[in-house]
Amino acid sequence: VAKRNSRFFQVPQCAPRDTSRGDTLKRMVRTKLLHALLRDVVPSAHTAAWCRAYATEASSSRRFAVVGSGPAGMYAALALTKTFDSSVVDVFDRYPTPFGLVRFGVAPDHAETKLVTNKFHETLTTRDDIRFYGNVQLGRDVSVGELYDGYHGVILAYGSSGDRTLDVPGEAELEGVMSAREFVAWFNGDPEHGPESATHNAVVRALTSTPKPHVAVIGVGNVAIDCARILLRDKSELAKTDICEHALDVLRRHPVEKVSVIGRRGVAQASFSPKELREVLGLPDVRVVIDDEEFGLAPEDEADLAASRPRRRAYDVLLKAHQSPKTNASKVLNFRFKTSPLEFGGDSNGNLRSMKLGRNELVGAAGARKAISSGETETVDTAMALRSVGYRAEPIVVSVNDESTSQIVLPFDERERVVPNEYGAVLTSPDKSTAKQIPGLYVTGWLKRGPTGIIGTNLTCAEETVAKMASDFARLPPPEPTSSGVDAALAKRAVRVITARDWAKLDAHERALGESRGKPRVKLTSIAEML
Repeated sequence: VAKRNSRFFQVPQCAPRDTSRGDTLKRMVRTKLLHALLRDVVPSAHTAAWCRAYATEASSSRRFAVVGSGPAGMYAALALTKTFDSSVVDVFDRYPTPFGLVRFGVAPDHAETKLVTNKFHETLTTRDDIRFYGNVQLGRDVSVGELYDGYHGVILAYGSSGDRTLDVPGEAELEGVMSAREFVAWFNGDPEHGPESATHNAVVRALTSTPKPHVAVIGVGNVAIDCARILLRDKSELAKTDICEHALDVLRRHPVEKVSVIGRRGVAQASFSPKELREVLGLPDVRVVIDDEEFGLAPEDEADLAASRPRRRAYDVLLKAHQSPKTNASKVLNFRFKTSPLEFGGDSNGNLRSMKLGRNELVGAAGARKAISSGETETVDTAMALRSVGYRAEPIVVSVNDESTSQIVLPFDERERVVPNEYGAVLTSPDKSTAKQIPGLYVTGWLKRGPTGIIGTNLTCAEETVAKMASDFARLPPPEPTSSGVDAALAKRAVRVITARDWAKLDAHERALGESRGKPRVKLTSIAEML
C-alpha cells in the first residue's frame, strides 16, 4: 500500500530548515500517513487530491454545515469545498462577528497573527459556496438534530468555552480570581465580557482596591505571557492596537506595576515560546526578577531542556534577563517557578486580598517531572489572580425545542472534555471498544483534540476530518437531507441571521471608527449594537 501511494509521503516543507517544530510536524504527518494507509481508515490531511478522487462521484450539490467560524471552522469549510465538487457550506457562529478565537483570543499587539482573517474574510464575502450564518447559537437557536436533518454532513468546530480550575479554597468565591480566558476576552471585546459584564466589574474593583495592585498570573504558557505583557505594556503603544476602549481606559486609569508569573514546576518545564518570552522581557520599563535558585537544574531537568530546543532557548532567554537586570525600571515582572497557589484570601466584601503559596520540589524522570509540596509556604498581597492553566470544552446547553426527525444528542467525553471521535468522526461514546460512529456527524479543532496547538494546527486537523468524511462517503454515500436546511426554523424562531454582507458592513464600520483614532479598528462589544 505504501509503495503504491508513495506520493503521499512527499510532505511539503512546513517550516524553515533546522527548526524542531518543522521537523516534528513532518515526522508527525508521515507517522499519521503510514498509520492511516496501513489501517485503511483515512487518507492524510495533505492528500486532498486523493480525497477528491474518492468524493467527486455523486457529490453534486451536497450541502454541509460547519458550526464555528474560528480557524478550525473556516479551514473545515475550505477543505469541504476543495474535496467535494459543487458543494455548499453554511458556517454558523453564535456571534454576529466571525473568526472566533482570532478575534477574541489573540492579543491585540499581535496583529501579524491575525492576518489569517484576511483570507477568511475574503472567503465569506466573495464566495457563493461558503455562506455565513452569524448570531445563530447551537442549542439556543437550532439543534444538532435539525442541522443533521438539513445537511449531508455536519462538522462541529465551536471550540472550548470553559476553563480548567485550580480547585483551591477561595478560587470560586472571591471576586478578583478569574480565568486568563475571561481576562483576554475582556480586553479583546468578547460581548460576554464587555463593559457591562461581571468580568469588567471584577477587573475594575480589583485594580482599584489598592494604590499599587499586584497581579498574579498562574501558569507558564503563552496565554499567561500575553496577560502579563498587556498589563505591563506602555498604554500609548496599546492604544495603536485594536484593544477595546473600555479595557484600555481601565488599564490607563489604574496601571499595574507588578506582575508575578507562577508555575508549579521548574523553569525547564515551562511551555511558553522563546518569541513570546523575548517580547515581554524586552518591554523597556520592566525589570525582570527571578531568584538564583530557579536556575539550579537537576540532571533530569537538563535532559528536559536537551530534548526540546524551544525550552532550551526559553531557558537561555530567562537566564540572560536574570543576569542583565534593567536599572531604574518602574515596573516588575517576577517569575516564580516550583510554586503553587494553595488558597486565596479575601476581605469581608468577598474581594481577593491575598494568596497563600506553597513551594514545590520536583521528582520523577526526565519528561515526567512532577511537583510535590515541600511544606514551605508564604502569603503575598494580591489584588487580582488570573488562572491560566488550560481551556476546556463544555457540552452543549440545549434550550431550543428540537423539531428534528433524527433527535440527535451530541455525545461528550466528560473526562477528556472533547466530543468522542476517531479521526474526527463522532462516536456514540468515549469507549471506542463499544462505540459506533454516527454517520454524517464530525468534529474538528479543540472540540476534537483538546485545547492544543497553534492556529496552523487547525488546518491539518480540519483536513484530516474532511478526509475521513470523504472516505466514509465513498464507502457509504450519505442519504439526502430530510429538510432543506434550517432557514425556515430560524425564521419561525425570529432569529436575526447575520449574513456575510451584514458582516462586511460591520467590519467597514469598525475599521472606519479605528481610522479616526489611529488604530486598526474599534470593536463593537454589544450584540445589540452590532445588530
